[in-house]
Amino acid sequence: MTKTRNGFKTRKGKLIFITALLFLLTVFLMGGCGNDAPEQPGVERLRFGLIPDVTALPMVVAEQEGIYDALDLDVELIFFSSAMERDQALQAGQLDGAISDIVAVGFFLDSGFDIQITSLVEGKFAMVAAPDSGIQSMQDLEGKSIALSNNTIIEFMVDEMLSNYGLTPEDVQKEFIAAIPQRREMLLQGQINAACLPEPLGTLSVEQGALMITDSEQEEIMPSVTIFTGDFISQSPRAIEKFYQAYREAADMINPNPSAYNDLLLEKLRFPEELLDTYQLPYFHEPALPHEEGVQSYLNWLKGRIDKDLTYEDMIVKDFVK
Repeated sequence: MTKTRNGFKTRKGKLIFITALLFLLTVFLMGGCGNDAPEQPGVERLRFGLIPDVTALPMVVAEQEGIYDALDLDVELIFFSSAMERDQALQAGQLDGAISDIVAVGFFLDSGFDIQITSLVEGKFAMVAAPDSGIQSMQDLEGKSIALSNNTIIEFMVDEMLSNYGLTPEDVQKEFIAAIPQRREMLLQGQINAACLPEPLGTLSVEQGALMITDSEQEEIMPSVTIFTGDFISQSPRAIEKFYQAYREAADMINPNPSAYNDLLLEKLRFPEELLDTYQLPYFHEPALPHEEGVQSYLNWLKGRIDKDLTYEDMIVKDFVK
């Protein structure tokens, strides 16, 4: 045995001490890992919120074609049945980014929730009139009822379209109907004179007897944007760069032959099957930032609806696209 300052200690005692120490260290390390699977080194993770429509096609194509995996990007695409559900998930911290619109961003920032626009997205809304209404132009809507949702991109769109034809919101009867299926049903039954609907539901309504008046593309209104939380932008900029790289690669695959992805449109994006052969999908352009003049029209509309006096710089991050 070997004598120490504190008494006598055997070699066996040393072994027991070292073994116990190693055991405790192993338990500590295992406890620190919890039940989560270890993250793969170099792989970025991103949770992205979508509402099923054609604007989401490049994201789902990137997933199906393995583009995210090739870029070491773990993307979880989470679908929501309404913008309200998507926005609640963002505020609850369940999403890092989403396809949204400039009006929603204004309300987010006004409430103190840090969200930023990183690019425009292909998106389209249509103004359609009820069957047999005889309405053929925006001027014909004077004094008529229009179904829309309150304080949303839809209401902004209606007001902008009216203004483009010399009308004001006071010249029509706004009927606030939040649920799009109900809006469409009332339109087709002639219970309201007109409605603003996202595409391709506007075109589907026309196929079922409604009358096309105009759409956001014709009126040069770009409503849809990609957004990310301020925290995610500061903490994971590389993930956003990879996300846009995947978007570009997916767009290059879609644009030459959109019909190759009809199955995805039907299964993932709830595209109306009866429009597959007739509806022209948007051309997915290189991601770009909204023009300052266009954003200002949204900010002007938001005045009186929000408390903060927001600017273009408050909404836009220029780090990821030109």
